[in-house]
Amino acid sequence: MHGSAVFRWVLAGMLVFWSPPLLAEQGWEKAAEDADRQIVVYTRSVEGSPFKASRGVTTVEAALGAIVSLVSDADSYSEWMYNIKRSMLLEQVSRLENIIYIAQRFPWPVTDRDMVVYAKLHQDPDSKQIVITMKAVPGAYPEQDGHVRVTRMTGKWQLTPKGGNQVAVIYELHPDPGGYIPTRIANAYIVDTPLHTLRGLHRMIREPKYRDARLDTVMEP
Repeated sequence: MHGSAVFRWVLAGMLVFWSPPLLAEQGWEKAAEDADRQIVVYTRSVEGSPFKASRGVTTVEAALGAIVSLVSDADSYSEWMYNIKRSMLLEQVSRLENIIYIAQRFPWPVTDRDMVVYAKLHQDPDSKQIVITMKAVPGAYPEQDGHVRVTRMTGKWQLTPKGGNQVAVIYELHPDPGGYIPTRIANAYIVDTPLHTLRGLHRMIREPKYRDARLDTVMEP
């Protein structure tokens, strides 16, 4: 499933591209940066959870349809998303909703994880901003040998047109990987996931099948 396929996800949301002062007010703290690609990663504590949430922000030169085409291509995740060894589309719930299986590798002694993700997309007709939300639906696919099933996860992609073929991208994630994970590995995972995933997005969006993709479900600004 890629640019020529109809993108099937949905959720509403109108959020601005947060400035650092506003992020600080909301509890986000800068954790990593890739100055060459203009990627910044923030983390913050989440009440009731031992794991922090992470947020990666960057700006990408691309059409909205191109980015949506890449993010919707479940079969390609292992090529550009962090630590993913296998992924596949399980079910097209509607034109704008998907259920996806994702298996992640972790370094020894941590057991690999997998998750089943329900994703939704909404595009605001006025601002053309796209927000995709994700949440774990662990019971939607049988548990797999050699993996710990992630039972709680929320996340989102937010794509905000800035003009001049520039799109402000936010990738936010709050997983609870479950089981035993050393603090050192857990903390690195929280920061490295958005950092390396956004690096992968910058690289993959140049591929012609994504760069040139336009979708009839996505309104360009």
